[in-house]
Amino acid sequence: MKILKKVPAIFAIFLLLFSTACVETIVVGSVATGMIATREKNLSHTRSDILISTKLGTKFLENGLKNPGNSVDVTVNEGRVLLTGIVRYEEKAKIASELAWKVLGVKEVIDEIQLRDDFHAKDISRAFRDYSISLEIESKLLIARKISSANYQVTTVGKTVYLLGVASDSAEMQKVLSISSQVRGVEKVVNHVILASDSRRNG
Repeated sequence: MKILKKVPAIFAIFLLLFSTACVETIVVGSVATGMIATREKNLSHTRSDILISTKLGTKFLENGLKNPGNSVDVTVNEGRVLLTGIVRYEEKAKIASELAWKVLGVKEVIDEIQLRDDFHAKDISRAFRDYSISLEIESKLLIARKISSANYQVTTVGKTVYLLGVASDSAEMQKVLSISSQVRGVEKVVNHVILASDSRRNG
């Protein structure tokens, strides 16, 4: 796995403050100790994903999607955008999806934003519980045999785990799902992993 760039500690802390419900954007690849790593794609695709994520992060801040009442996060893999987090109003989730589709390079938008009126951005215990779940899954994937862990991104919101990435074959995908579902605290696993042969990768 090639390391492109270390994420400064202050940047990780900044992301943590704006990611109370979602885990993926606290540190890009938490097991990699705050590093951005290449996956099964070329450098241009990796760069494009980072640009998409950065642009959307800015747009979400500008449109009130990253504040004490709404927390929407972005995970990007080969132009596939996964939106997770919690909002109080359905209109906010719709705005997030619309903004994502407007960014150059986006091939697909997956809306997994949760609607909840009792969301409080200061609920640190809930955030760290979800973070711990993601961290444990990533750790298990890292040491698992016949799994390319760098090809998967894990996000947890309210004990629901969202998986995004590319599996070499069906057997690997099923193994990843099995590992994720067996981690303590996980109530549900939502799979958005595609196979390496999937035509969407060339779309």
